[in-house]
Amino acid sequence: MANYQTRVTGGQVYLGGQLVRADLLIDEGRIAGVVDGDNTVEAAETIDATDRLVLPGIIDTHAHTREPGFTHKEDFLTASKAGAAGGVTTMIDMPNVEPPTDTVETYLEKREKADATSIIDFGHWVAGTKLDEIARLADAGATGYKIFQVSGAYPHDPRLAMNDEASLLKAFRAIEKTGLPLNVHPFNQSLFEELSEEAFAAGKPANWYTFGEVYTTDAIWHTAANTLINLQALTGVRLNLVHTHSAGSLRLIRAAKVKGQRVTASVDPKYYHLTRDDLMRLKGRACPGGFITEDADRMAEIWKSLNDGTIDSIDADHAPHTLDELEQMENDAWHSAMGSPQYDWQYTITLTDVNDGKITLRRAVELLSEAPARMLGIFPKKGALVPGSDADLVLVDIDREMTLTDDGLYTKVGWTPYLGWKVKGYVAMTMLRGTVVARDREIVGQPGYGQYIAGVPQ
Repeated sequence: MANYQTRVTGGQVYLGGQLVRADLLIDEGRIAGVVDGDNTVEAAETIDATDRLVLPGIIDTHAHTREPGFTHKEDFLTASKAGAAGGVTTMIDMPNVEPPTDTVETYLEKREKADATSIIDFGHWVAGTKLDEIARLADAGATGYKIFQVSGAYPHDPRLAMNDEASLLKAFRAIEKTGLPLNVHPFNQSLFEELSEEAFAAGKPANWYTFGEVYTTDAIWHTAANTLINLQALTGVRLNLVHTHSAGSLRLIRAAKVKGQRVTASVDPKYYHLTRDDLMRLKGRACPGGFITEDADRMAEIWKSLNDGTIDSIDADHAPHTLDELEQMENDAWHSAMGSPQYDWQYTITLTDVNDGKITLRRAVELLSEAPARMLGIFPKKGALVPGSDADLVLVDIDREMTLTDDGLYTKVGWTPYLGWKVKGYVAMTMLRGTVVARDREIVGQPGYGQYIAGVPQ
């Protein structure tokens, strides 16, 4: 009689920051034991991980599923399929949908939709812009909060934006009382508007190129981060800054950490991977990438921060738009959709960096799995492969090389910003709570299998 549900055998398992030749025993959805390969304990199912790395699944804290309101771009089912294919086992969704997730009622409606369709585990960042709803949303189970400093056309919904310091201070104080994390998209909106007007006055077109050039100006992000870090010091809120590709911002964050402030930082891969060549070749698909990778100081600071812990996590900013919508950026990027799908190849992009020697495998796992789990208060239940942890794992062929195309994608919009990229590192299998949800990029998980990740006050 079998003692366990599943045995993952023959692979190199990520344990305690290193790869170990061992077998994982899984029972009732959790890691039940770690044994040598010659141990004869039996399981009902055996999964052969020979020549594979066995790594924790990605816990992604930056998903735009587009549901409700924009499901022509994506929904919980298609986002979770793309996530499963790319090694994501948990996604935390954003509130800029229609209606926005800024009340208990809209939060519960959104959660119900995800409960019915998501293949992977999920949570929800709710808006932190309605002071009278903040405590109520925490009591209802919200994972945490999101505030945008950027405001304008969708996806930067002005109803979810806060720019002035007094309003931000009030929101920070209210959110701090809940003990839940607050994510902020830092942005100096007034400076962006002024620099935009200067670009137009100089005769530059309002297309994807000019928008990317202005939008990625370091000072727009640096000055905003300075304000947010000072407000965090006043309030003690658990602050996570997203899109931290600004060299000035990263230096401020590093200094805040030295002072002991509760400040963390996330960065999404498109900002430090997409090049000027990608931008010129793919146009709106690659916007606003390209300008950052041309900046040697900024790139040096990003890679330093990824390796020294100033950046705590790599998040996806999985943000699908249709190619028809992106074409509008040719003539009016200031009132067009901006963003790109990321989930289908999320682990692969960072594994390529590991293969290229830009980052260690240990640091990659910390950035993709461990640190997000700690921010959510769910480590080591998730983000680790130790007895008692959820059996959320990926089997990786670290040496497999591919050239990425738009074929075989699960995101509803059907395209990747990494078109034509040569990458190395392939997710051969994704398991969630001991159940295979993707095998060789075939989705085998069932809609509704995903479970909700509630907020954990810290």
